[in-house]
Amino acid sequence: MMHWPRTSRSPRPIASRASAVLAVLVVSAATPLAACTCGRSGPPPEAGRDFGEVGAPGVDSSPYLGLARALFDGKPAPAVERAPGRRVFLALWPAAADGLPIAATGNGATLEDSVAAAARGLAAKAAALRASGPLADARIELDIVTEVTGADATEDAVVPLALVGMEGVLVARDDGACGFVLPGEIVQRGLFHAGAKPTLDHEKIDRVLEARGGIDDTVLRAMRAYRFHADVHVESPGQGRALHVVRGMVEHPSEATVDRLLDGVRRGAEYLSRVLDTQGRYTYLYRPAEDRDERSYGWLRHAGATYALLEAYEEFGTPLYLEKAERALDYASKHMHVEGEGRYLLDTNDEEQQKVGGAGLALVAYAKDASVTGRLADLEIMRSLARLILDKQYEDGRFRANADLPAEGGGTQRKREPIYYIGEAVLGLLRLYAIDPKPMYLDAARRGADYVARVRDANATEDTQEHDHWMSYAYNELYRIAPDPAYLDHAFKIARAIESKQHRAPGAQAPDFVGTFYEGQTTPGSTRLEAYDADVALSRFAGKPDGWLLEPAREVAVSILGQQFEPDDDYWLPNRAKADGGVRESLFVSDVRIDYVQHAMSAWLHLARSLRDPGYGKVGVPSQDPPMKRGAP
Repeated sequence: MMHWPRTSRSPRPIASRASAVLAVLVVSAATPLAACTCGRSGPPPEAGRDFGEVGAPGVDSSPYLGLARALFDGKPAPAVERAPGRRVFLALWPAAADGLPIAATGNGATLEDSVAAAARGLAAKAAALRASGPLADARIELDIVTEVTGADATEDAVVPLALVGMEGVLVARDDGACGFVLPGEIVQRGLFHAGAKPTLDHEKIDRVLEARGGIDDTVLRAMRAYRFHADVHVESPGQGRALHVVRGMVEHPSEATVDRLLDGVRRGAEYLSRVLDTQGRYTYLYRPAEDRDERSYGWLRHAGATYALLEAYEEFGTPLYLEKAERALDYASKHMHVEGEGRYLLDTNDEEQQKVGGAGLALVAYAKDASVTGRLADLEIMRSLARLILDKQYEDGRFRANADLPAEGGGTQRKREPIYYIGEAVLGLLRLYAIDPKPMYLDAARRGADYVARVRDANATEDTQEHDHWMSYAYNELYRIAPDPAYLDHAFKIARAIESKQHRAPGAQAPDFVGTFYEGQTTPGSTRLEAYDADVALSRFAGKPDGWLLEPAREVAVSILGQQFEPDDDYWLPNRAKADGGVRESLFVSDVRIDYVQHAMSAWLHLARSLRDPGYGKVGVPSQDPPMKRGAP
């Protein structure tokens, strides 16, 4: 069994509170996670009575989930393997109006007895729902406790990020009354505080414990408190399979196959198409756990999402994707800023270089529309975007930035801008050059690429090198036109820097951290997968090996697939149809933003093409994509 080592994150003490249910750490028996013992106590003498034989060997959860379903539906109980008794929890999803699923627990002499007791309790609590409507689509989750430890009511707890959502909480008293929070609910309901030193949210967790236990705060303070790890499974849609759940989401697929990757792209395209309104504006940020839209907006991400939709149209030929993308392009054209003879998209006035990034991303989207349709009706818009980029470029190849502007009031230095705008501008110019081959576009792209490789990143080590996926795209395309070895070398330097920071199995904080970056966010993974994809194509064009890129790329792709909402894992959401295809922010946050979907789609698509066709990328065109279908302006 793989040992998952202790997280390196520095823990933060949780404020002391007599409920004390958060003052312990748990180690999983099925998936070991070494944990800090600060503020932790051993199980009290009553633990055996409250939880049963949690140290007994693990079992196949599928028959017991089938048993729970049969008893819940009032059908004869199927035979199951006899196993030592231990506490189990059953939850019926989706949740009720208060956000809590109907849930029950059981702790019998055998595991069969525990599940049966919990199933009867669940059925009794669901009786009112049966009377008001069918429960055909409801799915049952089964949590079998695998390890437990007691809480210390006098000390604060430390909570490594890797344990957030891997442990549940239970309070109990002598008469059998108890309240509990399931492990996945910690993440699903946001019962923790994020940040550099994550902590669990005492107030939110206590409210769930009190609601489930039918108790008040005074009673809660006097109860025995535990933290527990569980083996968690949920029924599949149609109730035919038991799906393993990790941190509130169904475990990601084991392999990034071409079909699975393209299915993710298609689901993403359906999501973006669904959240685009009649004007051509996306629902920029959706909070599926609350089924709530946010009204904030990002114009650069509008362009990026539209580009991803057009890539999906290029792959699948689905008319809806083109229709929606062109509506989005039309909407963007009405919200561009004008400066001199150039145009650009902009989100904030705090970043001067964002102007060239906004123009570059818009160019990428418009150029893809021209490529897949052969229509050049928007060529003058593209040229105006390019004029803005050219106007902002210095002779040495860099682009005007905050550093070139006067200090703000009081002499305050303007903030350092993100590094991605140069790559967006260079790529936009290259994409326009493929359509409108004017030497000035290629010259500006080359000077920008030279500046990045020979000046901006010249002294960066693989440890400090920026993971610039947009420049990876650009080098792949530029090298095909101007095969400067510096472009090849720098693209591979970016890839090696990415690989060095990727969470691999030997050092991952938890099993679902494998293939991720930082703290399990999806978009840092997707963008780095885009860089891998571009470098695979570039390697093939240059006659270099690509296996060193494909192996980590597959790991990243699998991890992101596990964070896309689809029928298997949307069981706990209030509006499953709306969330379908959305890619959530991270292992810990379920919000969906259009760029989370965009980058995942592009990353999956190009990896699928590379896996599907060993010759993908070898052709000498200005892009690894199919050549443009040229048409008349």
